Amino acid sequence: MVSRAQKIRLTIFLVVALSVLIGSIIIITGQQIFENKETYYIRYRDVSLSGLEIGSAVRYRGIRVGRIEDIYIDEQDITTLVVKISVEPDVPIKEDTEAIVTFFGITGLKIIELQGGTNESEPLEPGSFIASGVSLVETMTDQAEVIARKLELILNNIAEMTEASRRNQIYRLVDNTSNTLESFQTFLDTNKVNFYRTVENIAVFSAELDTLTHTTTLFVDDLRKITSSEALTTSIDNIEVITTELREAKLSELIAKLTKAVEQTDKTFTHLDLTLLKSRHDILNSAEVLRESLENFNEFTRIISENPSLLLRSRPQPEIEGR
Repeated sequence: MVSRAQKIRLTIFLVVALSVLIGSIIIITGQQIFENKETYYIRYRDVSLSGLEIGSAVRYRGIRVGRIEDIYIDEQDITTLVVKISVEPDVPIKEDTEAIVTFFGITGLKIIELQGGTNESEPLEPGSFIASGVSLVETMTDQAEVIARKLELILNNIAEMTEASRRNQIYRLVDNTSNTLESFQTFLDTNKVNFYRTVENIAVFSAELDTLTHTTTLFVDDLRKITSSEALTTSIDNIEVITTELREAKLSELIAKLTKAVEQTDKTFTHLDLTLLKSRHDILNSAEVLRESLENFNEFTRIISENPSLLLRSRPQPEIEGR
């Protein structure tokens, strides 16, 4: 049987344990129970609040200032969720403050972050609704939906392209492309020498044409020097003077001047002949080069008009007799 002393000790133990438990509860929760809080409300329309629980933290610029008291559906609009929060009285909640739902760590839980608010804005009365802001969660969700739709469209296009009929078309296209490239490579390998010869012929023709142009330029320069020589200019001036004085001079004076003019003209033509003799060799060479170039060009034009395919392949050289 249990003695009286044991009953007394058991009663004392239960009273002490119960007192310690009640004291601990009061110490832990007493501050929150008796602390003065201000209540605000937040409306979220067409937003999923999954991960946001009653008792979750309410933070102001990263500092915990309150907690979520309740989450319920608005009776007047079933697409809207109302969140009831309580915050400390000294938190400066202004009319332009926004409540944003954001993640808390990597656990998937969410909290409410109070952001915004300016010094010039009026304080928001307790019991009022805080404006809901666009959260990072909504932005990420919208972007994820857009990415998912685009990815689905890409996968559908890939699925259409990989159908049996499309696969055969793709295979045929790849085969045709490969055959075309092989044929083109064979054509290049076969006509490589002809291409090189054609390019060389064009280079030779261009060089001859440059030579002809240079020679023609020299001829024109020589002719310009002759026409602009001082002797020729003097003769022309003398003729002009004689023509002017013919009407005014006497016959004897006219004959004398005419004789002098003839002598001057003779000297001029003599000088001109000497100049022409000096330049005759260059002029003849220029004319000969010009003639040969024109003959080559005419021959080239005739051959091309008769056989245009020579532009891609050179004409076979005639065999040398006696080989």
